[in-house]
Amino acid sequence: MITKKEVGQTDERPIIAFTLMNRNGHSVELLNLGGKITAIRVPDQEGNIENVVLAFDELDDYLDDPHHLGATIGRVGGRIANGAFALEGMNYLLEQNEGEHHLHGGSVNWSNRFFDHTIEGDTLQLSLVSPEGENGYPGQMEVRLTVEWTDDDALILTYDATTTASTPFSPTNHTYFNLTGDAKTTIEQHRLRMDAPFYIPLDQDAVPTGEILSVNETVFDFRTPRPLYEVTHASDEALRQAGSGVDHPFLLKEEGEIVLEEPVSGRRLRVVTEQPGVVVYTGNHLGGDFTIAGRKATPYLGICFETQGLPDAINQPDFPSVVLRAGELYKKRTTFQFGRIE
Repeated sequence: MITKKEVGQTDERPIIAFTLMNRNGHSVELLNLGGKITAIRVPDQEGNIENVVLAFDELDDYLDDPHHLGATIGRVGGRIANGAFALEGMNYLLEQNEGEHHLHGGSVNWSNRFFDHTIEGDTLQLSLVSPEGENGYPGQMEVRLTVEWTDDDALILTYDATTTASTPFSPTNHTYFNLTGDAKTTIEQHRLRMDAPFYIPLDQDAVPTGEILSVNETVFDFRTPRPLYEVTHASDEALRQAGSGVDHPFLLKEEGEIVLEEPVSGRRLRVVTEQPGVVVYTGNHLGGDFTIAGRKATPYLGICFETQGLPDAINQPDFPSVVLRAGELYKKRTTFQFGRIE
């Protein structure tokens, strides 16, 4: 069942909140503003239903949010070096909104935009048109995000898109997960396992160097479960450079999975995706003059799994391509499956 209600108003449009409820009484909530996921309410091992994603206590904080809580990111997630790329004999300049680089589609990106919506049964579809030249990108795009919430607590996000001209395209979702429920503590006691045999090193500006390196014998090896405090407090230089934690791209094994577990609540999150990679961000820079679940935001309060093509792939010939051409249909799916530790 899907319900909607108006929860605020801007000069442009009303802010609408959608609630997707399954037969067990578990729910997902999101906004037409940026497709932002504001709640996923699932039970712990005692049956207590709580929100397992970070959400602002004040709606106004979503209007100007540098942390992109729960947001749909586009056209391209992550950084594009120097805000520039060449494609099919043409050179393109993008907005440089992160120092000399381009980040998350620009300063005014899809997390700031209102999506149109349709509801078909238990399926919510959010759509927008990205105009030719938006923040420097070529081609007009028609984009649709389909949101499904199943009776077995699986959130399925499917991205469909077409373009009138070749363009880099690699959308993602920027939800911060905290399986303690209502952000009781940081995520440092969570255990993470990923079928990710390779990681992407970054330069001093957090831009990929172009290398694809094995995780073997590095701090980035999550092929067996590890508590996150091992990386939030590690002395590794690559982690210190990212803000004392992980903010790195990984290449996933084909049909690989990501599993996050929180031992006190007994909750478990399993992520599977059709994307080649994921940027894992342990919330190293969270903080500001806002509250989440009644507490002041702090670093490591949530972890993001930004399933996507690799950042700066448009400039890196060894990375999987993120180019979408006219006449092609983009379609990628990511599933976030919630359950309990077995």
